[in-house]
Amino acid sequence: MSVAAIVELAGLDKSLTHDEQLDSIRLKLEPYIYHHLIEQYSPQLNAFWQTYNPPKQAPHAYVIVERRAHPNFAFILKMIGWAAPQMSVYIFCSEENLEFIKILLGNKIANYNLILAFSGKTSRLQGKIDYNNLLTSQEFYEIIKADYILTIQMDTIIRRKIPNTMFCGAYWGNPWAWKSQHPGGGGSTIRHVKTMIDICKKFRPDPNQDLKDNEDSWIADRIVETKSPYPDLEFRKNHIMESIPAQDPVILHQFWTFVEQYHIMKKEDFIGYWTRLLTLDI
Repeated sequence: MSVAAIVELAGLDKSLTHDEQLDSIRLKLEPYIYHHLIEQYSPQLNAFWQTYNPPKQAPHAYVIVERRAHPNFAFILKMIGWAAPQMSVYIFCSEENLEFIKILLGNKIANYNLILAFSGKTSRLQGKIDYNNLLTSQEFYEIIKADYILTIQMDTIIRRKIPNTMFCGAYWGNPWAWKSQHPGGGGSTIRHVKTMIDICKKFRPDPNQDLKDNEDSWIADRIVETKSPYPDLEFRKNHIMESIPAQDPVILHQFWTFVEQYHIMKKEDFIGYWTRLLTLDI
């Protein structure tokens, strides 16, 4: 599927509220985005996967928290391996998708840290609550034997190799257009493990009490409150992109959700920019 065809599908439903539009376009375009990527890059990633085995433990680790048998899972596993084969991988899963993940990993499973974190099926809302609770618990970070982690959600795209220079500061993610000077967050974030343990231990001693905020926003606020270090806006937006456009980011997170800002461009420029964003340096 071409990028031009995806752009044709990127119209907004004017009958919806702004927040409803964001959610609608995110869900609508995601399958087409990943279909395009799988068509373009599966041969290279499949060839890489044949001999790839991540280290069980490393200074830097990928962390995936996902309770669904998500259709993007296989592509994501191959992509993160290609982008940083030296990193270990932790997958926090559920009873619902455990067997699915085991099938995807096959004989590589011994090289992954697979942790059963969720039990039973649940609603979308409860799933979000469980996710936020887990990622703000001290015990979660104590499981991870690494100095830094890079969190990966199922709507993340890594465009080129992960540079070691990204592993800096206490916590940061893509800058939010509505709060750009904050540490940010989103589907891919850099987290210093010891700092996360200290923050969760101090500010959330009872992990059984539901968090009232999104976990990334809560952690970003604690980073500011404790005056912990994080990179400046230029560094963050040029490495992880979501709502603030960048020319050549390393990582993308559901940038298509914010399609309204691209509709002001000429169509050929819109297509050209998205084509460049969806080009992986393989």
